[in-house]
Amino acid sequence: MRKNIRFPAALLVLLATACGPKDLINKTKYGGKTYKNTCQSFKKEVQATLDANNDPATLRISEYDNSQFDPTFVEPGQFIQARDTLYFRLANDLEYGKYLQKNVAIIVRVDYSTPSHLANMETDQQGTIGELIITESYYKANSQPFFIYKVPLGGKHLDGKQVSLYFSIVKMEKGKITKVYCDSRKKPFGPADPPCCTSQPWAKIRTGLRSALPDLPIRDEQYRYEGFEGTLDLIFPIMSTRFNRKELSDAILQYVDKYEKMGYVVQKIKIEGYASPDGRIQLNQSLAQGRMEAVSKDLQEHFIKKLKRDLPIEGVGRGEDWERFEILVKTADFSQEERQEILRIAALPAHEDEREKQLRKLKYWPKIREKVLPFCRHALVTFTFNYQLDKMYVERYGAAVPLLAPELYNIATKTFIISRFRPGANARQNLNVLNVLIDTRGNRTANLLAMRSTYYFALNDLKNAVRDIEAAASIDKGNPIYGIAALAYRTQGIQELSREEAMQMLERYNDLITRSPNDRSLYINRAIVMDYVGWLSGAIADNTKVISQDGRLAVAYNNRGVSLMKAMRLLEAEADFLQATSLDATLAEAHYNLALLYAYKGYPDKAAQAMERAISLQPDFRKELGNNPVFRVVRDHPRFSRLAN
Repeated sequence: MRKNIRFPAALLVLLATACGPKDLINKTKYGGKTYKNTCQSFKKEVQATLDANNDPATLRISEYDNSQFDPTFVEPGQFIQARDTLYFRLANDLEYGKYLQKNVAIIVRVDYSTPSHLANMETDQQGTIGELIITESYYKANSQPFFIYKVPLGGKHLDGKQVSLYFSIVKMEKGKITKVYCDSRKKPFGPADPPCCTSQPWAKIRTGLRSALPDLPIRDEQYRYEGFEGTLDLIFPIMSTRFNRKELSDAILQYVDKYEKMGYVVQKIKIEGYASPDGRIQLNQSLAQGRMEAVSKDLQEHFIKKLKRDLPIEGVGRGEDWERFEILVKTADFSQEERQEILRIAALPAHEDEREKQLRKLKYWPKIREKVLPFCRHALVTFTFNYQLDKMYVERYGAAVPLLAPELYNIATKTFIISRFRPGANARQNLNVLNVLIDTRGNRTANLLAMRSTYYFALNDLKNAVRDIEAAASIDKGNPIYGIAALAYRTQGIQELSREEAMQMLERYNDLITRSPNDRSLYINRAIVMDYVGWLSGAIADNTKVISQDGRLAVAYNNRGVSLMKAMRLLEAEADFLQATSLDATLAEAHYNLALLYAYKGYPDKAAQAMERAISLQPDFRKELGNNPVFRVVRDHPRFSRLAN
């Protein structure tokens, strides 16, 4: 497998001169010109190369689609570790052709060192990778289509290390050095204290890291409907305000009492009295009012006088029930022709008595009187139930349901489950439920607050996530895991911290891991801090440890891929991102990181495809199209243009 690397800091080129008295190396003809090469001219050219490559402000990315090339076809200023060899090109490189004549060779030595703020964390703090002897024949053999430096690594990884190049120019005969013109190893030349790793270009790029939550002791919670409405329809004889009182009392005893024992208590009752559309409207209005009052009297006897319940009972006499008349006509045993004629008359913009007069003229009026009108003489009683046992409810059931219907029992016994955030869950919908349970209903328990914090975290609302988990900790003071979770949330927002604050956070993780060495979340999150301060080898090692224990953790693969990408081990990074998306297709960060990687390498179609998926999962990533310099080359690609718009 190829392993890629980008030098994590400004290029340090060291040069010293130890020339003979005449300072002359050779005289050559190159590119149609004659050159008199001296140590001074060599020194100036090395300095120009140093200046061109020692600028951490520019992230050099591919300027074209290089997907058809071998990965070692790097851009000027890029470095790749592949096949245990360090490959790199230099911007404004030396003009080797004008020096490498008359047995002259240039030796490039590659050293590495650990940044000072990480010196006490790395066991392999500094050393030499190796030397590359560039002769005229070697240069000609390796300069097409451009010259690439190739230095064997001997199994070393340079993740997060600073790399220094030392140039010497010598005379060689029969493969041996016979004279040293300029030797950087005796007297170093160039900046002695290069910028630290966090000044590298990748430190300015927003990558998609996701911290891991500890195994929070969050149990599932149940909640119910806030309430519902049950209706009872009482039928009256013609021209009567008397009704079957046993039907009402049975409904109260068998159904209302049952729901009240389940915690759904009647809060109010509404009675609507009706008459059938036969007879004069004034008489029917009086009948409707009388029917309402008759039912109201019985309900007051039961709830107010017998049970001593201060229950509001509202009533109204509606008059003739033309709405129910039309419903019954549509369902009764009429021919299509009969039904259309009846409904036409019922819809006339005429007085109710005039409509009744026309209906009576129909030859099938007796059929109407038998099948429709008796069921329009009724009182509709609506019981409004509210849940009283606790405050674990969210919303009311929307439609009124007959009191005697099995559906109402299903509504009363219906329980909903709310859990901590898990991939695939509708985070915003569940967050709305928790907001009602906690803020509106007042259920400020440690369990619910910790649960809500996981949804804020999933939505990248770290401020509210920390607020809720700290509130949970203040309620359940004996549970230290909440404090660890708060640290995990802050780790997700590590970009807001200074290096000093991050180093303090790293010390805290070191202490926690000493006490809880089997908590995988601690290793994943410590790796994020390591990545932030530039300790890429440590970050890669921590995530590798987690993956070796559980190869199903998409977050660990994604985060390791970020560190590998920053170390320019691009093929390994790509493999990790693809594995992360395979394990969890909803992990937006992994798709986003793939887009970064493909854009950097110059694969616009692949980058756009990955970015489309990332934005669909986390719309906030859309703003990175304009803000992130990695996308500056490919953002004009048609697919990226559509994304931006």
